[in-house]
Amino acid sequence: MSKKQGYTLEKYIFVEMRNGSFRFKVTVNPLKDAATFSSEKKGAAWARRRKLELMVERDGGVRETLPPALLRAYQPILEPVPPKAIMSEQVRMSDVFDSYERYQLKELVGENQEGSRLRLLRQCFGAYALDELSEDFIKEWTADRIAGKYGSGRPPNRGESLTLKDGKLVTKHQRHYRKKFKKTPADQKIAEKVIYPVSSQTVRHELKLLRRAVTMFLKRDNRWLTYGSWWEMQYVMTMKLPPIGAPRNRRISDDEMTAIFGHVTDRFLRAAMLFAVLTSLRRGEYVSLRWEDVDWKRQVVKLRNPGHIKKSKVLARDVPLLPTAIKVLQDLGPLERGLIFPVSATDVTNAWRAAADAAGLYDVVLHDCRREAISRLVEVYGMSLEQVMLFSGHSESRTLEKHYLRLDPGKLVLKLSSMPDAFKGMPSL
Repeated sequence: MSKKQGYTLEKYIFVEMRNGSFRFKVTVNPLKDAATFSSEKKGAAWARRRKLELMVERDGGVRETLPPALLRAYQPILEPVPPKAIMSEQVRMSDVFDSYERYQLKELVGENQEGSRLRLLRQCFGAYALDELSEDFIKEWTADRIAGKYGSGRPPNRGESLTLKDGKLVTKHQRHYRKKFKKTPADQKIAEKVIYPVSSQTVRHELKLLRRAVTMFLKRDNRWLTYGSWWEMQYVMTMKLPPIGAPRNRRISDDEMTAIFGHVTDRFLRAAMLFAVLTSLRRGEYVSLRWEDVDWKRQVVKLRNPGHIKKSKVLARDVPLLPTAIKVLQDLGPLERGLIFPVSATDVTNAWRAAADAAGLYDVVLHDCRREAISRLVEVYGMSLEQVMLFSGHSESRTLEKHYLRLDPGKLVLKLSSMPDAFKGMPSL
């Protein structure tokens, strides 16, 4: 047997076979240990026990001995003790979700979105204990979730799901209201809800929240020292998540922009949307701008940190203003103080959705304005990524390139046609 032959016993444990002996290497970064045994069975028992000790030490709980429940799990036996023998105290998933909702959820900017995911997880897993989240159980749930068993995904054609017999648009909330209160005339029956597959990205977010909620729960009240090492070896922590969804590429043409704005009648909502396209600011950023933060001389607007306890992507910075953006502010009639756009973030989203639906552009969302603004700053003004980041507020250019910068090849062709031919001296056919 070659001296360099070996295999991975399990995560963190590698075995080298050396002329009839077994060299077990345990690596729990940055901690390492190794030992040689004549018996593979004894070596595996040592490696598993040492692995748990290093994991506890790595996580800040340096102890000479492990909890008895964990030690019993890796005695020198061939078959591991079932999880229930490790979980001497049953941890209910309902308690996990209660803890996350109480201590973590309120600190998030996306509290509503995360709260919606948490409600779904509570519905699906709330009646179970932590040690019941087996590989088969999670795999079955993932397949059912993607199939739409626990809630439909988005329809591939939003327009078809919004129309009545008379062609009038209706949202899912309006459909629910009309069915509940029987507000629909007999000759305008609303089609039954169709179940669509759920995107893999949605399921990724939900499974990551499940994993995060349990981890945060165990790290409270010193539970991690007892259950942390066991939890890190469970399927939920080591599973391969569904594939990442493709980055959104939607651009908005001039004609589409004109069609959408043609259905926005409110002066301030219209100005807020236009300002978003001209600056690439996030929705929460431009609705928070105040007149006293506009520097007319430097032609910049000061964006302030929200200052609340929740995490936020908003960075305090001076944002340059294009001449057209300055004109939008001037047309509103500059005031000395107060909000520039006295509308809520939700009002802007709802107004955009209604206008886009009315224009027949069902696949255009408000956040596409940010992508359009960033792409046009590069296409039209020839700005570098570093310059664009002054507008967008990204801390890394990689995020900007991956999700927002979508250059139009057609516009590049027009630009090239007006420039000198770099290959003019090349031979012709």
